[in-house]
Amino acid sequence: MILLGKIGLTLVGTAVAGAGILCSEGMLEVNVVERQPESHHVFVIAPAMLIPIGVRFAPKEQMSKASAQVRPWLPTIRAALGTLMDCQDFTMVEVNQPGQHVRVARTGGSVVIDMDDADETVHVSAPLRALSSAVEEIAEAAPAKNP
Repeated sequence: MILLGKIGLTLVGTAVAGAGILCSEGMLEVNVVERQPESHHVFVIAPAMLIPIGVRFAPKEQMSKASAQVRPWLPTIRAALGTLMDCQDFTMVEVNQPGQHVRVARTGGSVVIDMDDADETVHVSAPLRALSSAVEEIAEAAPAKNP
């Protein structure tokens, strides 16, 4: 009986440690409310570590193209992400027009995009560390081999 308890405790401990590691980079949040033509609501919250992991499962041909496009800009992207990680919270862009509002900000270690208009409301929040990891995964993608 004690052996079964130890096995159960080990399994629970492993699951808790795995969940902690999976959530270590923060959470990705997407919340979309579409009001017209039909009302739809999509809410997804997932561990941000899934972003760079998901990049690994993308088709190699498309990843090679993306890698070729990202590599020339990699120093600029790294500098921008590094600066964003080091600075205080601030609003990068905010647009207010009648019936429309868009805001892009750095908030609590994440890039947050909020958009609101008559047809829909969109909220996306992605941790900077996960975005940085995803950019590095894309940049390191192997180039496509010519037949």
